Amino acid sequence: MPDYDVTIIGGGPAGTTAAISCNRLGLKTLFVEMGQRNRQKPCGGVLPRICSDLIKETIGVSIPEHVMSEPASLGLYYVPPSGRKNSGVIKNYTLLNVDRTLFDQWLRDSAEEEGVEVLYDTTFQRLIEDDIIQTSLNGAKSTQISTKYLIGADGVQSKVREHLFGPENRIAYVFQERLDARGDFEDNFYAFLREDISPIYGYLIPKKDHIKIGIGIPEPYLKSSTAYMARFKGWLTEEFQFQQKSILSRDVWGIPFGFSYYGKDHVLLAGDAAGFCNAFSGEGIRHAINSGAAVGFAIESDLENGEGLLETYTYETRSLNVLVRNTHNFATSLTDEKRENYVKSELSRNFF
Repeated sequence: MPDYDVTIIGGGPAGTTAAISCNRLGLKTLFVEMGQRNRQKPCGGVLPRICSDLIKETIGVSIPEHVMSEPASLGLYYVPPSGRKNSGVIKNYTLLNVDRTLFDQWLRDSAEEEGVEVLYDTTFQRLIEDDIIQTSLNGAKSTQISTKYLIGADGVQSKVREHLFGPENRIAYVFQERLDARGDFEDNFYAFLREDISPIYGYLIPKKDHIKIGIGIPEPYLKSSTAYMARFKGWLTEEFQFQQKSILSRDVWGIPFGFSYYGKDHVLLAGDAAGFCNAFSGEGIRHAINSGAAVGFAIESDLENGEGLLETYTYETRSLNVLVRNTHNFATSLTDEKRENYVKSELSRNFF
């Protein structure tokens, strides 16, 4: 008998959702998190409001107030290449503004409260036999764990995925600065679209006592990241009276940029590890939750009906694969003219 029915590597939204889903099936579930409790999660911390509904549906709880940033709700404001004169807020569309460190820890705590066993400060090393994984706890001597199902939800640089399929370099990087700064900004997530400030997008997010700004940079453009950021700040100064007092911190992290993997044999991949991310906007949390729930469904089908695990999971996540392909094609074909037309189209929409 294996030590666990399901072992999940990675403590983000995909892994947490998968862990809770599997635990509710009555499966002995182990949840492995490489960091310590309350590890810092570099992220802008903005979620589509649908994430609240997804979490209620899959986990059965509401996002608590203590994980929210101020302001808790943001509008979506697009700025096209032509600048502020043709910019504006999307009608009747709001976003949630969260602290990702607190948000992710709340999800992990929710898994523990459900009865999932959680190991912190533990890394996946390799799959050494068909049903045995090797882990390292707190940098100590390696241990071996046997498991019926293995779920790789360990992010864009997934070791589980690399073990199965080799290295993956289709990654874009987000360069973010947390600033003591001021400007003519309201309670909006500002999305800036102009080729000379980012091949993909730039953004600005107001937080309680600071501002976050960031730019997305695909691999071929990394050497120009400093110049892109400088031009972005210049544009903010020119259009929004931006004034920077100091840089409080800098973060860099990767996002999937045009790849999709489902898994192999009894191993499934979820969230960023699978590549389930909107390449244009960098949004991944909604898709992480959806893929985590699909993990539970695929395992349930495999156990009850003997249906193919990978085939069921692939079917359940087919819409995510389409999203990855379409948003990557869109992001890599952008010209400033297309950006201008995109913003004009979005501003004409009305979300009810």
